Amino acid sequence: METQLAILLDGLKKKEQALIEIVNITDNQRTVIESGLPVEEVRGFLMEMNKEKQQFIDTVKGCDNMFEAMLKDIGPELDASQHMYKPQVAQLQKYIRRVMDLDVKVRVLEEKNNTILNEIAPPIPAQQGLKPKPKLLPTDNARVIKAYEQEKRFRG
Repeated sequence: METQLAILLDGLKKKEQALIEIVNITDNQRTVIESGLPVEEVRGFLMEMNKEKQQFIDTVKGCDNMFEAMLKDIGPELDASQHMYKPQVAQLQKYIRRVMDLDVKVRVLEEKNNTILNEIAPPIPAQQGLKPKPKLLPTDNARVIKAYEQEKRFRG
């Protein structure tokens, strides 16, 4: 049982790290949206960033599936002997709260980004798929764009 609880905890830690990356990418998407770039370029950058974000979303989904399956398997036994595993369960609950807070944060950031983007320009049909053409930006925005272009990954 202790091994299964440790695996559940590791899964929650992995999910937390993936959600932190999603938060960072989503924050950086807002920087791109507010950068002053032409809308076509903003959309191009957002599409690339969404590809990167999808990898972390897949990690989150995998962690969720593993957690649910394992909890289903050990749930009855854990309920029957929960007094023996109070410290492990408390640790799991701590990480569950942290993960839930990050999930809410991602949803709020996504909503804000969508609102701002829709104010700048209404959505376009997917088949138009425009390619970005980077231009010079003010120093702070240029740094974010450059980091993304060079590393295909933002730093928080």
